[in-house]
Amino acid sequence: MHIRIATWNVERPTVNGWKSPKRNPIINQQLHEINADIWILTETHRVITPGAEYESLSTDKAKFHREGETRATIWSRFPIQTPLNTFDPAVAVCAEIKTPAGRLIVYGSIITWAHNKGSDGKSKMWAEHYKSIQAHGDDWAKLSQNGAALCAAGDFNETLNESGWYGTKKGREMLRQALDRSHLACLTQDYRVDHICTTKEWAKKAEVHQWAAPPFNGKPVSDHGGYHVDLYFDT
Repeated sequence: MHIRIATWNVERPTVNGWKSPKRNPIINQQLHEINADIWILTETHRVITPGAEYESLSTDKAKFHREGETRATIWSRFPIQTPLNTFDPAVAVCAEIKTPAGRLIVYGSIITWAHNKGSDGKSKMWAEHYKSIQAHGDDWAKLSQNGAALCAAGDFNETLNESGWYGTKKGREMLRQALDRSHLACLTQDYRVDHICTTKEWAKKAEVHQWAAPPFNGKPVSDHGGYHVDLYFDT
């Protein structure tokens, strides 16, 4: 028996405007083809859906969002049993899901980027990113005490390899410490900024897959590729 968990930043789809809504069926078709049991989508929209057989839970609408947009949405083929609180419901969404392998807490979010100026518009580069890592880590630490397995996934705006593609040495160290504090293993640490992290016991059962965003008019439908992990369990 196996469970497939996937994450993808779909780059703020719209139903009209300059980012053609013609991208949306291509994005939805990719979700269908990957066929994950649990999706954590970021920079997403209510028109993006893996199918009618999924339940969903989303972050609250942020001030700068258009109607229908969310930072993160969890889609699950398995029953979503209990929504759980996060440090900011417009940034992170969390729920306990009943899977064939047992209870799983799924936490979907975006850790903010380098140029977030903060609520007063005065924060220096990376300052809000570091605050966001700390807040995420505090949430994960609390959730790791729940007794269920934990999966934290989304766009972390931080590479965990040494490529320096995006992020800072301080940010990488903070994120590693936050994950370790909650007994989480990052399954996508060899890749870019989108990550899937699970309880270390579940991580032992994982195979990781990376895929490119499909094209539309010669360009990718998103500036992010996607990732999924297959977790294998003894029956």
